[in-house]
Amino acid sequence: MLMLRKILIVLAVDWFNELLHPLPIDLDYADDAAWREVVDSMSFDEKLLDVLAWLFGGFGGAWMALRVCDWKWAGWGVVVVVLGYALFFISGAPYPLWMKICAVALPLLGGVIAVRLHHKPYPGEPLLG
Repeated sequence: MLMLRKILIVLAVDWFNELLHPLPIDLDYADDAAWREVVDSMSFDEKLLDVLAWLFGGFGGAWMALRVCDWKWAGWGVVVVVLGYALFFISGAPYPLWMKICAVALPLLGGVIAVRLHHKPYPGEPLLG
């Protein structure tokens, strides 16, 4: 259930980005030259939304994992899943170097922020309360 929520965060941002900037319908996903043309034609805000999905997914998933089970490594497990998704996403097309760096850095940053913001509940306080 936790992984589903994390995936929904990333997919929601990606869906919003797809609404704003749809990909060409006739795109041949196996053609590297066509992918390079699509990536080069992407605006900065479109690339930024892709990158922010990794940050929000890492933060939201880790924070929820920490709130549910109050175990630091559960949050980092979710971050590793987001990191794997980001690396898979970035390996499929010729994205710029700054996006490849963000694919590694932002899920980790989201996890660090979630761990820092999480506090152990007081005795008797429910984790999700």
